[in-house]
Amino acid sequence: MREDDPRAFATPRQAYLTGARAVLPFMVGTIPFGLVTGIATRAAGLSTWEAAALTLMIFAGTAQLAVLPLLVVGAPALVILATAFIVNLRFVIYSAGSVPFFGGLPLRWRLLLGYFMTDTGFALFSHNVAQRKGLPNTHWYFLGGGNVIALVWVGSAVAGVTVGASFPPEWRLEFAATLGILALLAPFVRGRADFAAAVVAGAVALGASGLPLKLGLIAGAIAGIVAGTLTERMQRRAAA
Repeated sequence: MREDDPRAFATPRQAYLTGARAVLPFMVGTIPFGLVTGIATRAAGLSTWEAAALTLMIFAGTAQLAVLPLLVVGAPALVILATAFIVNLRFVIYSAGSVPFFGGLPLRWRLLLGYFMTDTGFALFSHNVAQRKGLPNTHWYFLGGGNVIALVWVGSAVAGVTVGASFPPEWRLEFAATLGILALLAPFVRGRADFAAAVVAGAVALGASGLPLKLGLIAGAIAGIVAGTLTERMQRRAAA
C-alpha cells in the first residue's frame, strides 16, 4: 500500500508496514555499505564482539568509520566521542525538523525514534509524510522504516565483522582506512565511469598497501581517476 493511500496510516500496524515497505528499495545500497563498514571495523583491530557491539551502539556508519583510525592509534576517549559527535551533528537538524511531528510523544517514544533516526528514514519521512497535515500514526511509519534499516544495517555490518576476522593483523590501519574511504564514496557511484574508478582505486590501494608513507591510498586515487577518465572517454566515443 502506497503512502498516498489514506488507508496506509489508518492503524498503527498499517502505518508501520507502510514505513517498512517504503525503505526496502534503498536497502540495496545499505547492504554493501554495512558489509564494508563491518570489515573495516574488524580490520581496525577490534575483536569480533567489540566490533559487533560498536556497530549496535553507534548505529551510524559515517561516525563509525571516522572513529576507527582514532581507536587504532589509542586516542583519548574524549577525542573519539567528540569526533563522533561532530560527524553526527546533522542529526540535530533532523531532530529539530521532527519536533512538529514527534515532540508531543512520551519520552520513551522520542528516545526510541531518536535511535532509529537515519539519513534515509528522515529523507523519506520528509518527502512522503511531512508535507501531509493531519496524518495519524506517523510515528509508527517512521519506526517501521527505522526498524528495517537497522535490521539490514546491523545484519550486513555483523556479517562484515565476521568476514573481517579472516584478514591478517598487519593490514589493520591501511586496510581499515581504505575500506572506510570506499564505503563513504559508495553512495556516489552512479555510472560505469564511477564504478570503474571505484573498483580500480580500491584494487590498487589494497595491492599497494605495503608502500611506505601510506602511498597506497594515493596510488589508488590516481589509478581510480585514470580509470574513470578513460571509461568516460570510451563511452563518449561509443555514443558518437
